[in-house]
Amino acid sequence: MAEIFRADIYKLRKSRSVRVCLIVSFFLGVLMSIMYYVAWQEMTKTIEETQKMIEGMGDYSGIVMEAMDILPSDDLWSYINVSLCDLNVLYIAAVAIGIFVGSEYSMGTMRNPLTRGFSRNSVFFSKLISSVIVMVLTAFVYAVGSAVPGMILFGFSAKLSAGNILLCLALYLLLFIAAASFYTMLAVLTKRTGYAIALAIIIPIVVTAVVNVIKIGNHDFGNISRFWLFETITNTQKLVKNGEAFVPAISGAVYLTLSTVIGYGVFRKQSIS
Repeated sequence: MAEIFRADIYKLRKSRSVRVCLIVSFFLGVLMSIMYYVAWQEMTKTIEETQKMIEGMGDYSGIVMEAMDILPSDDLWSYINVSLCDLNVLYIAAVAIGIFVGSEYSMGTMRNPLTRGFSRNSVFFSKLISSVIVMVLTAFVYAVGSAVPGMILFGFSAKLSAGNILLCLALYLLLFIAAASFYTMLAVLTKRTGYAIALAIIIPIVVTAVVNVIKIGNHDFGNISRFWLFETITNTQKLVKNGEAFVPAISGAVYLTLSTVIGYGVFRKQSIS
């Protein structure tokens, strides 16, 4: 497996799409950080009006409050955290992973290592580990971009304890690995770059929208929906602060296991030409 993994890493280093995604991640991180800062400042100026507006929304108020909870406060960690729980970074990584894995099918190069005697196990897990690297790199670059304005504005500061920050980072890493496995599974199932990217973006949007609609009519459903991977990522810090770190831990472990098992099972059986 070491030889094919080195080949995949070489492809990642030479991949123009991966480089573009990393550059976009950095500058989007900077832009979103500035926008969050402006939104936070405007909200604090009109806190009474904002509160009345939210209270007047009735059943929708809970969803609005969840969205507003994501806005960073005046410390550097808040800006790093908001970048890590921002689903934009996942969509960027989905594009990079979809191109990296899906193009192997489209160009017919997925079969090359198999014809050279490499096992399907090695090929699949090499692609999976490479996808995890793409995901982690994208999230890291996005967080660095988001941290630049935060560091200029607030220096090195954090209101959350060091222990909880480390716990959040560990949980984010697990959840990002699970997301990378999910995207790899989609690329293997579809065997097409475009389909893999489209599904990787559409599925989270549609499922999250359905979940939010159900929560309006059934507030108890929120206890179940928080295990939905993409909602878990958004609420990771909130869950840690509430003493519910087990939720992202379970969610990440389950999605990682299911995605890997399904992707690996399909890859072993599918025809590759």
